[in-house]
Amino acid sequence: MISQNGTSPALPPGQTGATEKNITTFLPDAPFAAWRARLYALTRARWLGISLLRWIFLLLIGLALIWPLSRFPGGWAVSLLWLMVVAVLGLTARVQQRRYFTAFQAQEIAWPLPHALSPGDKRPVYVTGALSVQEKMRPFTALSGFYRSFATREHALLCRVQERRVLGIATWPEEEVGLWYAFFTPQQVITIQPGTQTIGRRPLLALAVTYWPTPPLAAKPRQMPATTLYLAFPNSDDHAAVLADLIVDWQPAAARKEHDG
Repeated sequence: MISQNGTSPALPPGQTGATEKNITTFLPDAPFAAWRARLYALTRARWLGISLLRWIFLLLIGLALIWPLSRFPGGWAVSLLWLMVVAVLGLTARVQQRRYFTAFQAQEIAWPLPHALSPGDKRPVYVTGALSVQEKMRPFTALSGFYRSFATREHALLCRVQERRVLGIATWPEEEVGLWYAFFTPQQVITIQPGTQTIGRRPLLALAVTYWPTPPLAAKPRQMPATTLYLAFPNSDDHAAVLADLIVDWQPAAARKEHDG
């Protein structure tokens, strides 16, 4: 069973997770080092129930209102500058939110031969994209998790959200703490693109997997747009093993036909 108390030890450097397949050991949480990761943290971490990014907006708007009334140097020109900062920061956050606050660089590589992982084989990975649990879905960036395939050939990503503090005052939303998942079959996969993704400040080998998500019970398949999951691997062997597993019985044309039907 996967620990749900957030106390699993970090993976030692260089360990792939394949030598002790029955032990679930999560990777360390990705640091908020790059500017996209910091912006992601500002949008998610809350203080007094409000995200840090909203607090920044309130502060800047307050400065814009108070500045000319207080006869500070620059007057209304400086107030306009504060408002421009709000607009640029808000637009940047919105654009990056659509991109999951990450940068993926596609690369051409020599693909491995197809080879299925055993059902008990769990490969450590950082997962970026939309994950779900109990009919809830949330977008996440660089969550520590595992990739595995069941005997039915359904692929699964099991990821963990731990309690984290940002700037010493804000905390992660309590309703997001716990395990989050993604499940998809080979028939749902549309494209698989190898590349690199930066986690912290470290570029890692990665895969961009675009697939048709399973719709809710009351929805039709056409109502669910395709979505992309980004899988980043600290170990190159895990990257190759997961890619080899994904292409065992992957038929992208069949996935499109099944969705359109």
